[in-house]
Amino acid sequence: MFDIVIPILNMKTKYLKECLESIKNQTFGEFKCYIVDGTPENWKEYKKQQKMIKSIMKKDERFEYHRHPNLEEPYVSESQNHGLKLGDNPYVQFLGGDDFFYPHHLLNMKQFIEDEKDNDVAFWFCMVKTNEKTILDFGNFKVGRVSAFIENHYILYSFLNKNIYPLFHSATPIFMNGLMLKRDEVEVVGGFNEDYEMGEDVDLVRRIVKTGKHGRWLPYVGAYLRKHDGQTTNRKTMDKLSKERIKKWVIGMGEQYFDSKDLKVGWDIGWDNLEDMKQDIQTKDELKLGMANPKHITDKNEIKKEVERVSKMLGKEITMAEYEVLQGLTGSQYHSKTVLEIANEETMFILHNDEELDKFIKEDIIT
Repeated sequence: MFDIVIPILNMKTKYLKECLESIKNQTFGEFKCYIVDGTPENWKEYKKQQKMIKSIMKKDERFEYHRHPNLEEPYVSESQNHGLKLGDNPYVQFLGGDDFFYPHHLLNMKQFIEDEKDNDVAFWFCMVKTNEKTILDFGNFKVGRVSAFIENHYILYSFLNKNIYPLFHSATPIFMNGLMLKRDEVEVVGGFNEDYEMGEDVDLVRRIVKTGKHGRWLPYVGAYLRKHDGQTTNRKTMDKLSKERIKKWVIGMGEQYFDSKDLKVGWDIGWDNLEDMKQDIQTKDELKLGMANPKHITDKNEIKKEVERVSKMLGKEITMAEYEVLQGLTGSQYHSKTVLEIANEETMFILHNDEELDKFIKEDIIT
């Protein structure tokens, strides 16, 4: 019933083992799992990891291992597309090799999919748990705080009118380890855009929704998103990228912005078109990793034009209150404001010195 694609690159063997075992231990077992590996053979854990993967495959034929088709520059979007081509089950999910499923995940997905009555639903997404570390400085000593959060906490989604879905998906990310997609719908839009190093997941969902389809939010926590120093999207890792890689990243995000600009309510990125943006970025010597933050439109006449434009797009006249809600929904604000902190799953560590501080930062702590 399900295909699970796991792209990996220099993935800690410990994390990948937990990931694969979480799939193997699902209470519903009708799946195929495809590992797509871009790791160079001279990586320090390569042999150890190969041994672990082969051990799992030897005992369970549902797991397959494949090398990345582009080992020179193994981007995740290419890995995901390659994995998509390997399987043929009607539903497909993409899972990070450092993340994992809870045992009930696939069974819950199966039940919700079988109960679905809306033919326009192209994907289902559940909530995802994660942890975040912060340091509290009390002068003579520090406290390490580990807090648990729930992502994909999009309760509002179930109550949105269908014509709002494109606006919602223009800016709101759905974390892939909680997202199950109809294979046919992914193939119709051509899979992931391989030009994008970042945001390819948001882009894929947005393109599916632009065909007239939408998703179904599911009220359960099915997966865990692991945050650690070795993540590809970790700030420390990304800050080490070359200037050309950073420019490519920023331009890719700009392309996605202009692709959905008509769905952004009340925002201005500062460039009139993509070509102006590209030329400006190519001339910069210093460039931060990230696109220029869109700014609110504040001119009263421009706001009036925006309200009229959005009203025409939605087929109904909207109020200023509705305009402001849509502005928040299409400016990446909804995600940050809906992340749910689990207050009773907080852990504190007293850190007496730099050694303990360093250990706390590097240690893998899951609450």
